[in-house]
Amino acid sequence: MVFEILLDYSANSTVLEWMLDKKLSMEKLYASAQKRIYDFLFKYTRNPDTAMDLTQDTFLSFFKTYSDQNLTEEKSIMLLYTIARNRSINFSKKFSTMKENSSLNEDIHSKSVSFEKKLEWQDLENKLWKCMDELNEDERCIIELRHIQDYNLTQISEIMGISVSTASRMVVKATSNLLKLAESKNINLES
Repeated sequence: MVFEILLDYSANSTVLEWMLDKKLSMEKLYASAQKRIYDFLFKYTRNPDTAMDLTQDTFLSFFKTYSDQNLTEEKSIMLLYTIARNRSINFSKKFSTMKENSSLNEDIHSKSVSFEKKLEWQDLENKLWKCMDELNEDERCIIELRHIQDYNLTQISEIMGISVSTASRMVVKATSNLLKLAESKNINLES
């Protein structure tokens, strides 16, 4: 009887340790990736409340589906981006809402840049976001992942569920389309 109690305690202790370890690893992942996923969704939705809701949905979905798997942090973050992208697409299909103007980018707050230059960058950023609004969802996502989040083509292909060559073509096409839109609106990108 005592042996069975000790065995039962040992099994429960191991399970509790495993659960605690999983909880800590999920908390660590959330702490390290939450801002990146939020920023991605905010740039995609341009609405802070929607971005926060989608961020929470993304992490809940990830934890529900992948919490029992031993994934590397890099693979986990790529899966989070995939889930976030799919959540934002589903949301935009369900709800057509007006996008709010974006706030200043953190880079613009640098103290080493003149006030006039910051205003020029903010104006250019706003104009480019308006051009991005005219692109389709995949083109916006590709530009966000490649040029803003600085992901390589392999990572983009995994996030979007496409081949690397398709990702490459889409990056070139989306960038070209954005530049054409900017040119058609007389936006000077040479500053």
